[in-house]
Amino acid sequence: MKLAWQQIPSPVVSELLCNTTLDGVVIDTEHGFFNNETLFSCIQVIDTCGKLCYVRLTEPNKTLARACLDAGVDGIIFSTVETAEQCKKINEICKFPRYGGRRGLGLVRQNKWGIGPLVAHPPRIIAQIETKRGIDNIEEICSHDFDYYMIGPYDLSASLGDPGNFESEEYKNALSEVTQIIP
Repeated sequence: MKLAWQQIPSPVVSELLCNTTLDGVVIDTEHGFFNNETLFSCIQVIDTCGKLCYVRLTEPNKTLARACLDAGVDGIIFSTVETAEQCKKINEICKFPRYGGRRGLGLVRQNKWGIGPLVAHPPRIIAQIETKRGIDNIEEICSHDFDYYMIGPYDLSASLGDPGNFESEEYKNALSEVTQIIP
């Protein structure tokens, strides 16, 4: 899967990114400056263009995650996942009660304002590991059964004390530790 990474808060940029051979767009709210209205508009444009739409959030914020899910994103990437407490909160805010969460259900864009199926497909939930603390807790993080796991290479290398050096032994060992737990 090939995805563009959008940090510029504009539905026009979303549309331009959708006019490529890429499969979709990740809207990066961690390093971009999106307000809620622009974020919703970008999600809407990407979805209308028939592309996959993911949003990366800085933290498990219930209000923002719920807004993205209700808007119809295909998945949410949670940045800097480090602890079991974060994992529990992410699952609570993203999953419906039947699946162990506490997410509410309403007539929203995700279900075409009640015209479509109320739960068409569950969004993909992705834990991004970006720190030594996340690596140290990788087994515990994986026990929370996310759909995917990502490494944030720059933040991880910085956390290990050698920013951007992906050839350091410490960085390679951290990646090896993750791949032993996550096939």
